[in-house]
Amino acid sequence: MCGIYGCCQRAKAAKSAIGGLEKLEYRGYDSAGIAFLEGEKIEIIKSVGKVSNLKEKVGERVSNLAIAHTRWATHGKATTLNCHPHTSKNFIIVHNGIIENFKELKSAASEDFYSETDSEVIAKVLEKNFENLTEIKDVNERILNSISKTQNQLVGSWAVILICRKNPSKIYAFKNKSPLIVAKGKGENFVASDINAFEKREKNLLKYYNLNNGNIAEISRENVYFYDEKLNKIGIKEIKKQCEIYQENCNFKHKMLKEINEIPEAIYSTKKYIKKSDFKKLSKKLKNYSKITIVGCGTAYHAGLYGKFILEKYLNKNVSVELASEFRYKTQIKEANELVLAISQSGETADTLAAIEIAKKNGAETAAITNVCSSSITRICDYVLLTHAGAEVAVAATKSYVCQILALYMLASSAAEKRIFRSLENVAHKAILNFSLENLKEFLGIKKFFFIGRLCDSATASEGALKLKEIAYVHSEGYPAGELKHGTLSLVDENSLVIAIITQSEILDKTLNAVHEVRARGAKVLIVSQFDLEGEGKEVLLPRAREEIMPLISVLPLQLFAYHYSDKNGLNPDMPRNLAKSVTVE
Repeated sequence: MCGIYGCCQRAKAAKSAIGGLEKLEYRGYDSAGIAFLEGEKIEIIKSVGKVSNLKEKVGERVSNLAIAHTRWATHGKATTLNCHPHTSKNFIIVHNGIIENFKELKSAASEDFYSETDSEVIAKVLEKNFENLTEIKDVNERILNSISKTQNQLVGSWAVILICRKNPSKIYAFKNKSPLIVAKGKGENFVASDINAFEKREKNLLKYYNLNNGNIAEISRENVYFYDEKLNKIGIKEIKKQCEIYQENCNFKHKMLKEINEIPEAIYSTKKYIKKSDFKKLSKKLKNYSKITIVGCGTAYHAGLYGKFILEKYLNKNVSVELASEFRYKTQIKEANELVLAISQSGETADTLAAIEIAKKNGAETAAITNVCSSSITRICDYVLLTHAGAEVAVAATKSYVCQILALYMLASSAAEKRIFRSLENVAHKAILNFSLENLKEFLGIKKFFFIGRLCDSATASEGALKLKEIAYVHSEGYPAGELKHGTLSLVDENSLVIAIITQSEILDKTLNAVHEVRARGAKVLIVSQFDLEGEGKEVLLPRAREEIMPLISVLPLQLFAYHYSDKNGLNPDMPRNLAKSVTVE
């Protein structure tokens, strides 16, 4: 969830680290900190709040080496003491992940603790191991052995970057489950939790490497060395297929609005390039699986609900959808010839990765739909479908969700040998262009929302409700329309807005029944549909496409409404409170 960055670079390391944090701020933004080598002294500066606060404190410092961190709190509030970097006598560390056995390690440590974090224990355990390895005279070798021993003592997930005061010309990095990418250049080397941290100007000058679990990297300005958990020097395969590095938001007020407006281009790119991944292999096998289970979290789970609809419709095959956080703990019933299909924008979602690992142990084949080519999920799944939404950094998923739906639609269509609707990017562009905030201004002060729909529209209802929850902090719920009368109708009154998504002609009248029920209770009604339903409520009229792909279109005005509701109420839709983009912890 946190963003970490390290660099060895002549004179510009502190500035580069701050720049890296600015690009990683979507991963955590309650506090930020940096440690950098200034002359022969290591300076540590911390700040509560946004990276801009830290940037102001650091100023134009000259440094050849720096590590930095932007925090999303898991243990302890957003305070200067809890802010990274964390220290012991000789070690300064930044950490992304969760140390599950930190209480046991704390009780066994000899040093006092100053923070509430689980992360501080890493520095203290490193210190203890370093002190106990006095028989190793070479400092570099002693540090590496301390890291190796520490990794064996930790339980949980971690991506750690550190400086040792005994050898402050180098950065060391090690990982388990949390992402960590090393970038090698000429006379400068970098490490970060996300490829988006690296500046665009560096893209063609740098070579990128994903650390695997247990790997250790030793980084100086001149060299990078990789080691396995037994400290054997190893080579790591370069990431040949470069992922897109984020372009700043140009003429848009917020990144979220920029990313929504990029959806037509993202659709075009996904349609064009997804077949260069494992698309054809998987689509050919899809009919033959005895069981298909889709797993995901949050928005990805909602995409999975659409996947169930379209795969069952086109393949006449039972498909189940599971929350990854539940799947990993449920009773596992093994079944021969099963496919577990995971959906994750980042490819680093901890619960989803754990679900895939369990599926593999159970003998299932695994597939992933993800937007990040260098992510962990791409290295563990049997089949990978890469969406080409482009880098997405606003916390609320928009274009990545649309491309997940598109990938599922294309996969089902190909497996069923059906022609794919070709004009989707044009229809999406029209839906965005036709959105009128003026028409919806009366709803910007409402505090209670209910989204309803049937069949695939119920997945859109859940996603529309989630967007408002995430970035506007208002009560919003998404339901299958028929479920309103089984309890939830008691919450509906004249202070409510019910948004009805109606894109499937076969159940149009049934969904309208629910509209009539809520209107009878005094609720305001907004209908999102390609059918002209004038007289049933205020309407957002959608351009037409095939009904089975309408969830790709109907979600667009819901994303835009959530964005404008957040913005008009003085909130920051890019960085909602308590949330982060990539959920790399359980």
